[in-house]
Amino acid sequence: MKVIITGATFGNKGAQSMLFTTVAMLRQNYPDVKIFFAHGGSPYLKDKFLFDEIFYTKTTFKVDFNSSKIVTPKTTSWSSPKEILRTIGDSDLIIDISGYSLGSKWGMNNSRAYLNKMRFARALNVPIILMPQSFGPFDFDKKQKEMDKKIKDVMTYPEYIFVRELDGFHPLRKKYKLENVFFHPDLVLASPQTDPAYIYKDVPKISVPKVLDASCVAVVPNMRSLDRPGVNPWRTLQVYYEIINFLRKEGKLVYLFHHSTGDIALCSWLKSLFAEDDRVVLWEDNFSCFGYDAVCRQFDFMIVGRYHGIVHAYKNNIPCILMGWAVKYKELAQLMYQSKYFFDLAAPEFDIREIFSAIHDMENNLELNKKILRERLGQVQANSSCFVAVKKVLDKVAGRHSA
Repeated sequence: MKVIITGATFGNKGAQSMLFTTVAMLRQNYPDVKIFFAHGGSPYLKDKFLFDEIFYTKTTFKVDFNSSKIVTPKTTSWSSPKEILRTIGDSDLIIDISGYSLGSKWGMNNSRAYLNKMRFARALNVPIILMPQSFGPFDFDKKQKEMDKKIKDVMTYPEYIFVRELDGFHPLRKKYKLENVFFHPDLVLASPQTDPAYIYKDVPKISVPKVLDASCVAVVPNMRSLDRPGVNPWRTLQVYYEIINFLRKEGKLVYLFHHSTGDIALCSWLKSLFAEDDRVVLWEDNFSCFGYDAVCRQFDFMIVGRYHGIVHAYKNNIPCILMGWAVKYKELAQLMYQSKYFFDLAAPEFDIREIFSAIHDMENNLELNKKILRERLGQVQANSSCFVAVKKVLDKVAGRHSA
């Protein structure tokens, strides 16, 4: 049995954790499954992981919309086009774990490329499941008719489309009348802790720096929050500065570190504003998702701007102040009964004093919030169905192989 996983990267811990979660759940149910991580980055050490790699992006193979014929490139970065076609064409299932791609706010090229992936799977007659991810909005302006036609045509092909937010679920169901669409929380949040033994050939020892005392708070900013529509980047930088300054005045030891490699520069810049203050500590370590878990567990609560940075904290029963800019942060906070700790950086009226108040509230209600998170996480995981769907499809495949 062969499974292809698309949509992940290694530079982002959220994408890494989605990949590792998916690999672990597959290995747990099908120990002999052959797994290929299909991605457009540089190849990784093949002797490190219990899965293989092939080069593939959403635009590696273009599929003509009218003829449905595959347009094969002459060359690719490292896997040959023939090798890629053979590997994917012989597979039993494609599992897509993109965070977001189909929606007008991500640009026309991204949405078209995402839809091309569905056409590619269909042209090869390989089943595909879209694991929990964000969709929408679907306001394509002058290209509305074109995109509506393409969405209705190709999004009927996936066996299951799991949508992470109700904000995207409703239009796919109502506007596009897709019957293969299901609401489902984030796959990392909805899955049990991942066993590294399913991921690595030799499980590495997790070693992370230690906090110096109990009176500490983690600040994990998001560089993307500076360039999102509706967000004032200078105000956002000021917000992070004032949060750190407030925590210092409260006698806290502040630890700055990144969840995605793209956030290193922002962490370094914030530390430079407190260069002479040893109570603002910068960790430059590039933690794996397992290392990030270990780091989270050292804090009573965290202030986080990365979606999966929050998800990992919640999985370790660590409450968060959520510094978001998209509906996914708002719905995550609602799902986990933490709405009063969500702050929208794109909101036109933004009062930093509300964050200060939320920090005090968090300190006064730590045990209550941990109890809420623990109970709510158990409910979310008990109702998880995305891997049940994967198993349903692969069990059919296994039945055909054994017949």
